[in-house]
Amino acid sequence: GNPGLSFETTASCSQSVLEAVSPLLTFIGPVFYNIELKVEVESLKRELQERERLLVKASKAVESLAEAGGSEIQRVKEDARKKVQQVEDLLTKRILLLEKDVKAAQAELEKAFAGTETEKALRLSLESKLSEMKKMHKGDLAMALVLDEKDRLIEELKLSLKSKEALIQCLKEEKSQMASPDENVSSGDLRGLCAVPREEKERETEAAQMEHQKERNSFEERIQALEKDLREKEREIATEKKNSLKRDKAIQGLTMALKSKEKKVEELNSEIEKLSAAFAKARETLQKAQTQEFQGSEDYEAALSGKEALLAELRSQNLTKSAENHRLRRSIKKITQELSDLQQERERLEKDLEEAHREKSRGDCTIRGLTLFPGLFLNSWGQVILPPQFPE
Repeated sequence: GNPGLSFETTASCSQSVLEAVSPLLTFIGPVFYNIELKVEVESLKRELQERERLLVKASKAVESLAEAGGSEIQRVKEDARKKVQQVEDLLTKRILLLEKDVKAAQAELEKAFAGTETEKALRLSLESKLSEMKKMHKGDLAMALVLDEKDRLIEELKLSLKSKEALIQCLKEEKSQMASPDENVSSGDLRGLCAVPREEKERETEAAQMEHQKERNSFEERIQALEKDLREKEREIATEKKNSLKRDKAIQGLTMALKSKEKKVEELNSEIEKLSAAFAKARETLQKAQTQEFQGSEDYEAALSGKEALLAELRSQNLTKSAENHRLRRSIKKITQELSDLQQERERLEKDLEEAHREKSRGDCTIRGLTLFPGLFLNSWGQVILPPQFPE
């Protein structure tokens, strides 16, 4: 019943709305890094305080004029209602600004989502490269089998070469023995007895030498082919090392980008929680004002409900992005493990390649030894074997 108490209640409601909206308005500025918005909020707070002061003054005037008549009281009530309406209009404008800020935040989330899509494309590219590496690994295994087969052929050629050289040495010794016959035998008899065998031995010796030369040439050609294969293998390993370094750098950059995105998502979640708390407080205040017949509270509550729905949607989108980031992290961990396995396999292939180099060096030494000392040859353990002695 008392008009003064009614206006005090109105002033109290206005103060409650101010207390509920002020934290929200002062929080929006730092969240979206908008200094001009913060300045406007401070200006609005001062204006609302001025309005509140006027309402209190009007309430006191109503108390003093309570006995002056109902017409004057009605006029003061109407003025107070208009002032409250002005406050509501200002709040509506601020809500529109908040909607724009929420749209800006949504645009930022879309940008973050686009970055996530880019990271996903990069992950697919890494998976494709990993598949290519697996195919190359299979090719390396096939090359290792080919190298083993070539090593076996080299050993066989060495043994064949040793046997041919032993035969040539024996033929040379027989030829030298036939070149110095016994003094008691006359030269004419010697020519008659040894003419045919000597010519035959010489032909056999020349044929054996030609065969030996052909086999040596073939052996050298095989060695050159193996050297070419080894050089090609070394180039492939060097290229693979460069590609591995590039992949490691790409994975490191992707991991750092994911950590940055996760940090941004956490910050957005924290901001959304604070906004939700501020909106909840504002909604509670508006519900109290509704019980006291505060004008326009239904529209304001509906606007707050819309903001809460929008915030819930933003929170859901953030949770989705967080789940996607966690999935990408697991995928990167798996790819990193596979790359580590491939690195170990590559080291094993390098060891095999070094062993092939050592085998090639031993083959070169064998060729030089056979060239310098044709009367000697080596067995499969690298030991010197004397040629067999044929009876005279």
